[in-house]
Amino acid sequence: MKSRLKSRPRPGAASPLAGAALLLVGAALACAERYADTPKLVEARTRAGKAAEDGPGRVQTSGPPKELTQGLQGGTLVHKEDFEREALGAGWKAESEGWRIEAGELVNKGADNAGAWWLEKLPEGDVRIEFDARSMPFTTWVRGEKKESFPGDLKCEAFAVEPTHQKGYVFIFGGWSNTRNRIARLEEHGEGEGAWVVDGPSKPVEAGHTYRMKVVRAGSSVGLFADGQYLVHATDTQFIEGRYFGLNNWRSELHFDNVAIYSLAKAPTPPKAEPAAAPLAPKEPPPTENAPP
Repeated sequence: MKSRLKSRPRPGAASPLAGAALLLVGAALACAERYADTPKLVEARTRAGKAAEDGPGRVQTSGPPKELTQGLQGGTLVHKEDFEREALGAGWKAESEGWRIEAGELVNKGADNAGAWWLEKLPEGDVRIEFDARSMPFTTWVRGEKKESFPGDLKCEAFAVEPTHQKGYVFIFGGWSNTRNRIARLEEHGEGEGAWVVDGPSKPVEAGHTYRMKVVRAGSSVGLFADGQYLVHATDTQFIEGRYFGLNNWRSELHFDNVAIYSLAKAPTPPKAEPAAAPLAPKEPPPTENAPP
């Protein structure tokens, strides 16, 4: 953003236009850091700079509904995956070559959102998705110099209508340089028709810690939890009824393991049995003639 001044202020004098320009430039730089990876920087920066005008529900600081916390336990295990083999195999669709199995874990560094999708479909209705996830610090080169980097940024996607990026809901723990916990519908930045995002309370990813991540669906609500702790939830009255789940990554070093899918569908209530009728008492035989008294 640029502001053209028609005349130079005298030394020591404060120019209102210059002050406004500095404020605008500072806001733009702050937003650029938060949204460094979006292809639509201008729109995203403007929206980030006007968070108060984005409407209710954009930032969700309250806890999840009890239906989601109840879904953290129980259910019926329907699929599991432990990566105890050399390659992903036909049950997975890897959208980039960087996905590999190392020591029984699925590892990726810098997928640029070309994820690894499990082709076992999710059960219909309420469901819980669990997996282990760990984000590791790493060394990178910046302008010829080594630099330690730790973006955090644990990511998965679920309820997608196709096994590919942004076809359902994106769940992000520690995105945007480990500053955002987010659920996004269709697009990570809320761009485009039908897209929106909800951010939860601040909680950064710890380097090297293996989290037990859980995505829970209860009706039209979804929530994201790490080691049982609440990160973010959202409710969608037009829920996307896709059945694909994928592990994903932007530019972190991520390790995944022990995926488990649980159906939370309630068993139908059996009909109440009709009370059994009391047995009839045997009838006494009718009296006969010449019977002894």
